[in-house]
Amino acid sequence: MSLENSRKPQFFILLLIVSFGSVGAVLFTPALPSIQSFFHLTIGGAQLTVTSYLIGYALGQLPYGPLANRFGRKRTLYIGITIAIIGSLLCAFSAHFESFILLVTARFLQALGACVGLKISFTMIADVYEQTESTRMISRILVAFAIMPSIAIAIGGWLTQLLNWQSCFYFLSIFGVFILWLSSQLPETAKSIDHTALNLRSMLQGYRLKIKNQRLLTSAAMMGCGTSIVYIFASKAPFIGIQLVGLKPNEFGTFNLIPPLGMLLGSFLASQLVARFHLLQVLLFGIIASLITTLTMLIPFILIKPTLWSLFLPMILIYASETFIYANISSFGLSSAKDKSNASAVLNFINMGTAVIAVLLTELILPESALLMPLSFLFFFLIMLLFWFRIRRLSKEPHQ
Repeated sequence: MSLENSRKPQFFILLLIVSFGSVGAVLFTPALPSIQSFFHLTIGGAQLTVTSYLIGYALGQLPYGPLANRFGRKRTLYIGITIAIIGSLLCAFSAHFESFILLVTARFLQALGACVGLKISFTMIADVYEQTESTRMISRILVAFAIMPSIAIAIGGWLTQLLNWQSCFYFLSIFGVFILWLSSQLPETAKSIDHTALNLRSMLQGYRLKIKNQRLLTSAAMMGCGTSIVYIFASKAPFIGIQLVGLKPNEFGTFNLIPPLGMLLGSFLASQLVARFHLLQVLLFGIIASLITTLTMLIPFILIKPTLWSLFLPMILIYASETFIYANISSFGLSSAKDKSNASAVLNFINMGTAVIAVLLTELILPESALLMPLSFLFFFLIMLLFWFRIRRLSKEPHQ
């Protein structure tokens, strides 16, 4: 069944929708110490609110591929966003029931719905743009990862300071309603409807084919390393900033506006350089720059102790470097697949699944150690360097 596909999705709307899941993930992070105190938890226990979200975010990628093929991109957005709104409200209600289990479960539900924004946005871009233009669009869309989550953390800090930690989740419910309205303004980009897409055998066969796609798998794993760094910072930085450096929640949230300046710069440069340099060159530059910058955080953490500047300033260049990696590697992985929707689902499942494992390990291994954060950054950038050699070999092979 063919669908009308006369318009391309509006850039500004995609910018907000792609950030929906990441805003939900981090807006409440300035409140983590408050949540720890409210429910009488350890630091690792409080960080479960981040891990449960990431698990839902990862698992949610898989059903939205078939759903988008069966019902179209817009209807799938409606389903996911509605689930996220319900999850956000339940998170707020967990305070009234004094139930940390409800909070963790609701965070999972919230993420299960919110992940639809990233999934469908990437699919819509892949629907209507070729690889080079897709790379440019994704690099510009990544501005959402720079601006929106950081603004969200700042908002969360002020809400926590002026009201309470529950207000963060009431705010996310209202934001979800706004995103739902924006989704109704998008065009439908699916070229056809697949009535068999939700057939279990068809779904498994589709994902089996994607798992055999080495370009897609390697690209997803490299993205996962970068995403792990973002969420390790999101889960550990509030405790470092508030408990060790001595910032108030609103101060911590405001200073979080500093690091994304690097991603804004990186997004601009990535969109300019993609047509001038080979993908491998841009990727290698991003990885090497990230490794060098991580040392500017690690060395002060070892020699002195975490400070305001050693916590936030190195993240400017780390975020800038990661932007070069994200924009190029995601379009490289998706370009090798005919079924963009299922390929995007697998890409983001592996991407977020890697982050789940990474954040969970930081909760289990020395959760109160500030030094673990820059050390984990260094580890993941080294792994990305190994993946680069794999990407170099795969780029010489025909598409699978």
